[in-house]
Amino acid sequence: MHGGARKSKNAPAAARRPRAGAKSLSCEAVAEAALEILRNEGPDSLSLRRVGEILGTNHVAVYRRCGSFDGLLDMCADYVARDFPAVADDLDWVEATQMRFEAAFDMWAEHADLILLMHGRAWLGVNITSRFYEPAMHGIVASGLPIDDASGLFSTLYRLTIGSVVTTRANHWAPGESREALKQLGIERFPTLARVNNEVDYDDDRATFCAALRRIIVDMARQGSEKP
Repeated sequence: MHGGARKSKNAPAAARRPRAGAKSLSCEAVAEAALEILRNEGPDSLSLRRVGEILGTNHVAVYRRCGSFDGLLDMCADYVARDFPAVADDLDWVEATQMRFEAAFDMWAEHADLILLMHGRAWLGVNITSRFYEPAMHGIVASGLPIDDASGLFSTLYRLTIGSVVTTRANHWAPGESREALKQLGIERFPTLARVNNEVDYDDDRATFCAALRRIIVDMARQGSEKP
């Protein structure tokens, strides 16, 4: 996986924990075990049964805690989001919005396998909502943008952030391989793409994302200031 940490099938299995009783099988313990499996064994190894093995119990006990495999993923997402950083309220909304979406990129990039397993479903839960969605939307609305514009901007930035993670950190095709594939097609047939390939540095995907993010936010701020 380009930029991510796709695991080898031969990676050592995570150590088994002491057997968990019903009361000790907390949401936090389940999420920690699932994320441990993703880090050490990769997304193909994650299952309710495997989480049960790690926790020293069975998949039925895990099912009772999270309800389904999707419920397990949602539990992991909300657990991860508990560490989403706070942004100072006195910052200019452009700077605050940039910082919040850069933090979202970093969070999702670190857990790209979780993004893939969720198949595009939004991260929902009290942590992501209270720490990211609500403050980010509040900051944009408080800037004075009309609600429709504020909602549209948030949606655009959200899709840019998720899309950037999926196409870079969760993508096994490295940019170098993509350029090689283009050469195989006969790059001389595509002069614009050839020029871009020669002149653009694709190595720092985070910097590319941050620059695109900045352009969109600043452009919307400019449009808002020009309206009567």
